[in-house]
Amino acid sequence: MWSLLTPLLYLAIFTFIFSNAFPDVENYPLYALTGLIFWNFYSNATTTAINSVINSRGVLKSIKVETIALPISEVATSIINLLFSFIPFGILMVLFDASIGFETLLIFIVILLFSLFTLGIGLFVCAFNVYFRDVGLLYTSLTPALFYFTPIAYSTSLVPGQFQLLIKLNPLYHFMDIFRTILYYNEVPSLQSWGIITGITAVFFGAGILVFKKLEKGFISNY
Repeated sequence: MWSLLTPLLYLAIFTFIFSNAFPDVENYPLYALTGLIFWNFYSNATTTAINSVINSRGVLKSIKVETIALPISEVATSIINLLFSFIPFGILMVLFDASIGFETLLIFIVILLFSLFTLGIGLFVCAFNVYFRDVGLLYTSLTPALFYFTPIAYSTSLVPGQFQLLIKLNPLYHFMDIFRTILYYNEVPSLQSWGIITGITAVFFGAGILVFKKLEKGFISNY
């Protein structure tokens, strides 16, 4: 139920505040929700994954469990919530007479890549959070800033030219862009877009796995 209500609550706020501010964005509720449901997934998955090892230290001390299974399970749970979030999104697509075609099926490939990217972030920060608790607190504090740094409630075209490159350095920008290409514009993403998100996923997922496995040996002495 919360996975349904959370994006709708944000959507109501965004529509009330920003729909008049961005009149050039057609079907603004649909545009905003396209970004919101994936942002909620990323935010919830990384936040819970980061604290998964610390919160389960009692279990890890008494039962032999693969430590990496904890952040993976948190991301998997968030994926389930993400799929439930598509219910209000599907209703909105019908209400706004949005086009649905074979291109829509490509979203599942992007979700897979986005999930691996998110898991990589979660593993990376989770590993350091075991040693330094401030890392998790810092990440949680910076998450709201990252939200506004990512084009979720606004269109990238509204960003001044001198800041366009800065916005595109944000990995989430490229995922949000391809999400909207498929679901909002109902188009097939370019090969360049596929290449960019595949490369981002490989780098962050690979780095997360390597760092987590490297630091895992010292977890038990830092619980």
